[in-house]
Amino acid sequence: MNRFFLIFLLLFPIRICFASNDEDSNHKILFKDIRSGIAHIGLISQESTSENITIEKWLGTGFLVDSKCTFITAKHVLKSIDKERIAIRFQLPSDLSKVRTLKATLLYQDDKKDLAVLKLYEIENRPYNSGNLHKFPVYESNDFSSLVGEEVLIVGYPMLAKDNVDIPIIRSGLISSSEITWASGPMLLLDLLGVPGFSGSPVILAKKGQVVGVVFGPGPTRRAFGFEWATPINKDFYEEVFSKSTNEK
Repeated sequence: MNRFFLIFLLLFPIRICFASNDEDSNHKILFKDIRSGIAHIGLISQESTSENITIEKWLGTGFLVDSKCTFITAKHVLKSIDKERIAIRFQLPSDLSKVRTLKATLLYQDDKKDLAVLKLYEIENRPYNSGNLHKFPVYESNDFSSLVGEEVLIVGYPMLAKDNVDIPIIRSGLISSSEITWASGPMLLLDLLGVPGFSGSPVILAKKGQVVGVVFGPGPTRRAFGFEWATPINKDFYEEVFSKSTNEK
């Protein structure tokens, strides 16, 4: 191998990254920059206090979508739990070794699709603001068929080990199909293998950084097949969801 090339690799290690705006963008968003927008969703233990929130069990993953501390996740992540005891934990952008755990409100659940919306409202009588947490843009087009073959990333909190509970994990794959219909409608079939805990994670276009889906899980196929399913999501649906949730509040 060329000696100059070896020196280059040593000095400039490869990092996982993707373009933030469009395919031709030179601006890159690194994993370390987006991980603060990934939320770990848990069930608050009954012994917790407002000053000291402890988690009874972890449920799945969510992701931040605006500056008002609104998070999207999979509806099934919240199935059969006390909806008054939902917590969101995220890493602090200023120090990724630190996390913050806060009580969340269930703002909206879709009647048909596996989508739910969580929100943080107030702390010390002041509205929450997302601040420097990463906010994920949502896919703007209605054309999911054009995404087949596109590389995607999922980021979430798979259940790997008790001591690593606060470390978000990234995994990459391809969109294999957008035409298979089951449950509430057409789903995204992902050529990647997920594990429990990834449910609710964003499916992110590697070239553009936009979220095109929310991880559902193995669905009608066993994980032995090496596929994962996701509920498609775009800006039109996003706006519809928030219109409904506003009317319900």
